[in-house]
Amino acid sequence: MKSPIPILTITFFILSLSAIACTGNQSESSQQSDASLTEKAPDFEVTTINGETISLTNSLENDKPVVVYFTASWCPTCAQNWPVLSEVYPEFEDQLTLVSISIDPTDTENVMRKLSEEKGFTFPSTAGRPDIMIDFGVTGQATTVGVNRDGFITFKKSGQALTADEFRELFTGLVN
Repeated sequence: MKSPIPILTITFFILSLSAIACTGNQSESSQQSDASLTEKAPDFEVTTINGETISLTNSLENDKPVVVYFTASWCPTCAQNWPVLSEVYPEFEDQLTLVSISIDPTDTENVMRKLSEEKGFTFPSTAGRPDIMIDFGVTGQATTVGVNRDGFITFKKSGQALTADEFRELFTGLVN
């Protein structure tokens, strides 16, 4: 039988980092310029709470840039971003792929489905997948990552609530 210690250690580490990001004390925010587009996005494939399969490869093959929003059901900053994403996403739905991925392994499909229904998400969401957060080099929730059509990460916005205009600007930069 496998020992639960490594899983508990990883979960504790992720939750500790996440708690820091949600306190508002973390001011990490970065926007990479076009000149620094050297970080290739890691490939991923997820199944949303509605049964849709979303993958970086498939989106790029369909000439759609990708936005990954790393979230957690208990994050107050994320709770500020959800209605804004729900407002803005329909404007870009045909031009890019957006998926919200929980970083918390305790955010099961049922937890995220209930949250999505309660908060009226208009965007695809998944259960907890901290492995994808780690692959993207993200250290906490409330992080928005943009991947251009060539598969390069063009921005990472971390630990802050964004306005509808800020999300529109980020999304417009990807689709143009």
